[in-house]
Amino acid sequence: MEEKIKLPDFDEWIKNYKPEPVVYCAAFDPESGKVLAVGPNHAVNEKQYSNVIELDSDVAEKIISGDIRMSKCFVDPHEGKLEIVEVKDLFKIDDMLHRIIVKEWSDIKKPDIHLTHYADGNTLIIQLSEEYGGTYKQDEEHQPVAKRKMFWDGDTVLDFTITDYNDPNVIADNFSIKINELVGNKVIKSELNIPKYFSVYTRRLFKNYMIEEK
Repeated sequence: MEEKIKLPDFDEWIKNYKPEPVVYCAAFDPESGKVLAVGPNHAVNEKQYSNVIELDSDVAEKIISGDIRMSKCFVDPHEGKLEIVEVKDLFKIDDMLHRIIVKEWSDIKKPDIHLTHYADGNTLIIQLSEEYGGTYKQDEEHQPVAKRKMFWDGDTVLDFTITDYNDPNVIADNFSIKINELVGNKVIKSELNIPKYFSVYTRRLFKNYMIEEK
């Protein structure tokens, strides 16, 4: 007599069934760090994309649901970690030339861009505030600055013009710096043509600029 095959009870099977946990991944551009796609690993993997990292399910689900905007997500290709950062779009505050005020005569407490002038070698050191990822720290008497994670457009440029004192029409020298050069670094410009009495002008991308004499 043929033995009957006993099939498992479906209700019992479904009660004990434990699905495999979903593994989420993010694909990213290795040059810009921008996140290109987020989803389960069967949809976002190295067959579809060249650069992929795994994500925590909580973060991935918030990106997929729209609670976290993908445009604010970037991957550090060296550490292989996703960062949720603030994207900073810079536009000129106005189209006028502004003279950068010397610290001695300025009431600015928190400069966004700080220049230090060393007469020896006609050198200017340019720094971005630590608030924006730069190296310039505020005076000790002020409260510690809350650093903001920023992603800067690599093509955004700061322009500076060195002139006779308080006269933007008599130009002695000029130079430009890409803003991402100031992230984590200070830029040193040496052997500039700086008159004994001079001013530095710029078209402002930030609100507060300051220059200090050493």
